[in-house]
Amino acid sequence: MNSRGDAVPLNEGKNRIRFWRSELLPEALFLDGSFREMSFARHTHETYAFGVIEGGALGFRYRGENVVATAGMLGLVVPGEVHDGHPAHDRGWTYRMAYVEPEAIRRIAGEIRGRDRGLPFIAQGVLESEELAGLFRRVYGGLREKNMDRLAASALWLRFVSLLFEHFGEYPAPSRTPRGSVREACSFLRDNIHTNVSLEELAALSSLSPWHFLRTFRDETGLPPHAYLAQLRVRRAENLLRAGFSPARAASEAGFADQSHLTRWFRRIVGTTPAVFLKDLSR
Repeated sequence: MNSRGDAVPLNEGKNRIRFWRSELLPEALFLDGSFREMSFARHTHETYAFGVIEGGALGFRYRGENVVATAGMLGLVVPGEVHDGHPAHDRGWTYRMAYVEPEAIRRIAGEIRGRDRGLPFIAQGVLESEELAGLFRRVYGGLREKNMDRLAASALWLRFVSLLFEHFGEYPAPSRTPRGSVREACSFLRDNIHTNVSLEELAALSSLSPWHFLRTFRDETGLPPHAYLAQLRVRRAENLLRAGFSPARAASEAGFADQSHLTRWFRRIVGTTPAVFLKDLSR
């Protein structure tokens, strides 16, 4: 992407990813990535994630459908929705993304609606809108090249988010909460992230047979228990890295066996290694 935020050619090299922040938009974490062979494991985000595909094509399963985002399209994921990611083009894909704190989106959406209605929802994982793609590129490019002041950045960002949720946002009725047995298991895993728990123990906690528990847990959360726990640990490690912890200490504090164990899962979910992630954020 050049200083105007225009699209750039698809990367011809290996997988490349860089995270960065701007003091002008502190509620967002940005990603600049190109992937030739990368496949992301099924996972969720605690944030909203949206951005523009700049080359190639990204395929992912989202809300029960297989979708493909090609150059110029917006890809997005709302908090808590399980998804994956893989190349849908023989040369992979290149994209620019923003991961935005939910409360920041909630605040803007409340201003649009004139009252707080909670977190807005968007059903589609892929959107076609030249106007929205152009706005996102202008914000991203201006912040990346540091040729935009706070007023311009805030105004463009507000326009992008406002148009996005005015055109595609909705406030559906609250979805049913997970069954009590699954809710209790999820709570146990969150509170005991270091515990080397077995499937039998979780099933017993939920008063279900292991087979019934495994099926119920996956139906309710979209992930098997081991992947759910690994994601909890990755997100804990990610927050620790943002706080300045070393990868080795983050691995220990997040419940991984060692740094290598953290690195394997971190790459599957975040797309890079903990060391590179930490280096990007410290620039």
